[in-house]
Amino acid sequence: MNKIKELGRRFFVRPVARVLIAARIHPNYITVSSLFFGIIAFFLYFRGSFLLAAVFVFLSGILDTFDGEVARRLKVVSKVGAFLDSTIDRVNEFLAYMGMFCFYMRHQPSVTYWVLVAIFGSLMVSYTRARAEGIGISPQVGMFERFTRLVFIIAGSVFGPGIMVYGLIILAVGTIGTMIQRIIYVLVHRDPGA
Repeated sequence: MNKIKELGRRFFVRPVARVLIAARIHPNYITVSSLFFGIIAFFLYFRGSFLLAAVFVFLSGILDTFDGEVARRLKVVSKVGAFLDSTIDRVNEFLAYMGMFCFYMRHQPSVTYWVLVAIFGSLMVSYTRARAEGIGISPQVGMFERFTRLVFIIAGSVFGPGIMVYGLIILAVGTIGTMIQRIIYVLVHRDPGA
């Protein structure tokens, strides 16, 4: 997965980041722009336009990559920028899930349970990492980090609501699994005196 990310950075993210830097666009503007695409994705999921929603989830996710790259190259990385970035990331992910929830509520209510578990699992993956880092442990375990979740959301959405159901089941199970892995990792690597 890291090799794929690196190839994407080298041949796509860095060249686009250079254009954004030349255009003097501040990374925080890029971050906030991703929220705009996230809101559009919500309404598209709500209407059942999963393929178009996938495009906007992709655009939202890719802007998230650009803002970090631009911030590093301009040497304007800040704690506030990181906070804004990670907060809007979670909001965008939640908007995608909520759009799906609203759609399935009307057309296939039983799927909403999987959406809710996927939302819970996704939030807990981020939460367990943040809390672990707060006590000095970096739990870099589990496959279902944000990048993987985005891949499943986009790929499932491309094939429509019927296939997305399976994507949601995988996301629900995968994120809960990652949460459990992180809890175990912290318990194993904790300071015995803590």
